[in-house]
Amino acid sequence: MADVRKDMEALQLALKTEQEGYQMFRQAAEQATNEFVKRLFMRLAKDELLHMDLIKRFYADLQNKNSWRDLSEAERDISEAQHEMKTIFSDALEKAKMGDLVFSDKDVEIYRKAAQFEKDGMDLYDKLYNETQDEKARRFYAFLREMEREHMEILDNTLQYLDNPDNWYLLTEGWSMED
Repeated sequence: MADVRKDMEALQLALKTEQEGYQMFRQAAEQATNEFVKRLFMRLAKDELLHMDLIKRFYADLQNKNSWRDLSEAERDISEAQHEMKTIFSDALEKAKMGDLVFSDKDVEIYRKAAQFEKDGMDLYDKLYNETQDEKARRFYAFLREMEREHMEILDNTLQYLDNPDNWYLLTEGWSMED
């Protein structure tokens, strides 16, 4: 029973972290000075809601059954989020080509803070992964860590884009905005 209690406490910590992420991304979207930044942070906030829901389901199962359950294929499916991210970036490309995409120092500051938050989330899930011996719990924490890593990658990509859009397109897409 002590292990279940410890697992439940770990999930409460994970839930609290995801709630903080949701609030941070919502606030970042509200503070953003352009639509690209706003849309990206709203998408990340939606992802945090999905993570929170998933953690709550695992917590309820652990509380009711005293054991971890497997992560289903449906719960792993994040294709909608990936599609929406691609749409956000392709829309930004069109605006950048027209010269209509301007970022403020505040936008960059928001991104840096969010990237650090995601790195801290990855560290948390690494810690929880290493503290449990339950294979289902380990798979769950590895999944959450991967979601945080993807968010961090998106934020890093966006920071590179904010710093130099033309260079970003050259490096990631193999062409420049003049093409």
